Amino acid sequence: LPVTERKDPSKLMFDGVRKPVSAQQLLDCGVLDKSTFDQLLKGKKTVPEVSVDKKVFLKGTGSIAGVAVGPSRKMSFTEAKKMKILSSDSADMLLEAQAATGHIIDPRTNQKLTVKEACARGVVDKEDESKLFAAEAAAIGYKDLTTGKLLSAGQAMKKGLIDKDTALRVLQAQESVGGILDPDLSIFLPKNIALNRNLIDQDLYHALSQGPDCYLDPDTKQGTPYVSLKKKCKADPSTGLLLLPEPKKPATVQGLRGQVSVVDLVDANLLQRSDIDKLNQGRLTSQEVEERLRSYLRGSTCIAGVYDQASDKVLTIYQAMKDGLLKSGTTLELLEAQAASGFIVDPVNNLYLTVSEAYNRRLFGPEFKDNLLAAERAVTGYRLPGTDKTISLFQAIEKGLVEKGHGIRLLEAQIASGGIIDPEHSHRIDVNVAYKRGYLDDGMIKILSDQNADTKGFFDPNTEENLTYTELKNRCIPDKKTGLMLLPIIDKKSQESTQKNTLRKRRVLIVDPDTNKEMTVREAYDKGLIDYETFLELSDQECEWEEVTITAPDGSVKFLINDKKTGRQYDITELLEKRLIDESVVAQYRARAITINEFADIITRKTKHSSSFGQPAALGTSSVKSSSSTTSRTPLGISSVTSSSTTTKTSSSSNLRTSEGSVPSLSTSSSRSSSLVSRPLSPTLAKMTTTKTTTVTERSASSVSQDSPDFHKHMSSVSFTLSSPVEIVGEQEPIGAIFDTDNVEKISVTEALNRDLVDSITTQRLLEAQACTGGIVDPASGRRVSIQEACRMGIITEDMATKLKAAQKAYIGFEDVKMKRKMSVPEAVKEMWLPYEAGQRFMEFQVVTGGLYDPEMGGRRTIEDALKMGWLDGRAGQKLQDTKYHTKNLTCPKSKLKISYKEALDNCLTEESTGVKMLQASSVSSRGISSPYNVASAPGSTTGSRSGSRRSSRRNSLDLGSPISSSVSRYSISSFNSFQTKS
Repeated sequence: LPVTERKDPSKLMFDGVRKPVSAQQLLDCGVLDKSTFDQLLKGKKTVPEVSVDKKVFLKGTGSIAGVAVGPSRKMSFTEAKKMKILSSDSADMLLEAQAATGHIIDPRTNQKLTVKEACARGVVDKEDESKLFAAEAAAIGYKDLTTGKLLSAGQAMKKGLIDKDTALRVLQAQESVGGILDPDLSIFLPKNIALNRNLIDQDLYHALSQGPDCYLDPDTKQGTPYVSLKKKCKADPSTGLLLLPEPKKPATVQGLRGQVSVVDLVDANLLQRSDIDKLNQGRLTSQEVEERLRSYLRGSTCIAGVYDQASDKVLTIYQAMKDGLLKSGTTLELLEAQAASGFIVDPVNNLYLTVSEAYNRRLFGPEFKDNLLAAERAVTGYRLPGTDKTISLFQAIEKGLVEKGHGIRLLEAQIASGGIIDPEHSHRIDVNVAYKRGYLDDGMIKILSDQNADTKGFFDPNTEENLTYTELKNRCIPDKKTGLMLLPIIDKKSQESTQKNTLRKRRVLIVDPDTNKEMTVREAYDKGLIDYETFLELSDQECEWEEVTITAPDGSVKFLINDKKTGRQYDITELLEKRLIDESVVAQYRARAITINEFADIITRKTKHSSSFGQPAALGTSSVKSSSSTTSRTPLGISSVTSSSTTTKTSSSSNLRTSEGSVPSLSTSSSRSSSLVSRPLSPTLAKMTTTKTTTVTERSASSVSQDSPDFHKHMSSVSFTLSSPVEIVGEQEPIGAIFDTDNVEKISVTEALNRDLVDSITTQRLLEAQACTGGIVDPASGRRVSIQEACRMGIITEDMATKLKAAQKAYIGFEDVKMKRKMSVPEAVKEMWLPYEAGQRFMEFQVVTGGLYDPEMGGRRTIEDALKMGWLDGRAGQKLQDTKYHTKNLTCPKSKLKISYKEALDNCLTEESTGVKMLQASSVSSRGISSPYNVASAPGSTTGSRSGSRRSSRRNSLDLGSPISSSVSRYSISSFNSFQTKS
């Protein structure tokens, strides 16, 4: 044809995905070849004819349009989501794929719509509009704010406008429909052309070639590529649209209110995917799943009712109120906790009922009905105003639908009764799953785990304390018939006598038949009146029992009974788990049917052949002389006991020297008669000489409790053993207190900070070492307590307690929410849950006190074990093994030089009566000065002492900052053996 008859290629327009594209542009990008292009120009081919040939590039093969339900019904993804035929995640991804490939499709009318049009016509929900606009940008282009140019999904990812996962998902959908969509030309291009035109880069090209699982298979709920979903589709006969077949209905089990899909249980990490295969194959039944997951699907471990000790009856909570055992407010709190945890419980008939069912059975009165129906929404879900959406209790708190304080009480009750309830799926879930689903956030988890005043929303009618639900539940007893948890109401008439159960001391006295004189077990043995076996048996009977309940930060509770005299300790929870004792025995004790002595005797007999506690020191290593005189008991129940005890540890060393001097005299007042028999000598001690005289004024057991301010104010002892700096043998206690050499007294680390004897950094490090090896040391008794308990007792400040939380986790374990286990310090450092510097410090503290702590095992591990388990590499292990590499992160409070924790331990004094290790401190540096406690500076030097006996009058003095400060009238210097302090 003449040139004038040739057509203008720029005016030959084709219909692209969202806008026209010229023949020239198609030629330039390689969609049209030169021959076809020339035929178009010469009029031998028309645009419609070529459009049919190039349909894949111009329109694509079509995205998945909807769901085929039944024989003829077609349903949009939004409808399928509302009807719960598809999960929300699956439906949302498929809608985004439609938007990213050009249009939202209405399968009922066979219309292709923009997101705006689809939203206006109700094909998609208004709440989904914003995320679909974001997906639609992959088709029409992301705007470059700098140049104003349109960017493809791949280019937008490089610019940081979208993340890689989103880019891969929309690009995979585009490729499955026809190719990578060029928003500038509005056509699909093959992947290699898209790469050449910089629509994607090499990384995306290779990632797409791998066929990643970017979408969810509605049948299996597992990841799958978009093209696999397309292959499952069937074309609608009338429209040709691709429709997904209706997903197969999965097996279901009975949940808290309705049927629960086993797929949902897999999503909640309650079942394995292999369990679904077993169900499909008939190797597992729904009943077996229900039984396995009963605590998540049915029932509740909430406080079910009340046990009235006076009448020996089990009562419903409402009946207990009517009988005057509970106040109205307490009753409502307990019933609301039941309703929010799943069911109102009938403890008499062992029934779990909905609020309506319980009301019909008259388990509560009409005055509580509205409140309990409102609390029950924590199970069934709250309706978000203006929508049909169901939200959880936490989300309702966030939206202001539930008052925060009230909501926290209900959440805590849910967790304590089995887990957070997912109202959408009608079953309980673990806290980590709840966090992922948005049913909790960091702030709420912190509130619930701190157990402060915000969560102490429940009232103990026996003690009139405000407690958390967990604490109140721990005071409950199980019903012997049903196993339901019952709140015991103590009989007021017997309360006076049962108060003495908390502490009992048994003292064995032997009467000389010739002189009719009373003597101790040791005196009788020394005089040859009893043999060694009898001595051991009677010594074992001298005990001082106490009940200890330890609540960890994660809410777990340990129930112990402890003999303060011998150090024997029984973990009741552990004994129950090992079935060494029956729950019925514990129930008897909790119901005050037996005393703590009787309880301890039962446990001792049951565990005699399974455990061994408190081995006595070998005879021949020490000789003890003791005299005792007892005054008559006064009408007030106060007796005076004066005891003098001398303990000498002999040594074969020929040059051992001791000095004689005056002995400290002190007066103490305590709820407990202090043990005057020295503890077994530590194997790490090489030389020691200790002399002590103690006068004890003893009150009746019920007059003062150990944790009362009076106890800590008066508890004191200055009798101690000096240990030589030898290598550590086995596990040992951390530094638990400071010995003030200026005032000759033991004080807490916190008090030492207050007196400017120890700097703040060293204070924190010493307390961290305690926390990460078993708990804060109570300097008065040597027992270990949690940081929360230590704060309550005044051993540490609240500010310090906050700083010690990471150190405490080094002992109780860092929670691995994925693997559902507790991580040790080296594991936490590797997983970056703990900063390297803090982790190294905690590991050093643990290693020098006996080994790295394994919270899963509940014991220490050697460095060799840690290397085998992959906790440490060779270099890290060597660094920990060789203590000379340990960080000098302490300032010695005596020499003022930088020292490591190992060096601090080596320089400690050990108190004889409690075993507390004390680091010496002085207001003046002792560097180069002979100390009264370091009198031998070199081998062969003579024993020295301070000139004169130092006496300081401290009548009626009181150190409010220290829980162990004492009312001491007079101090003088005891005699000590020679040893050398490292500096």
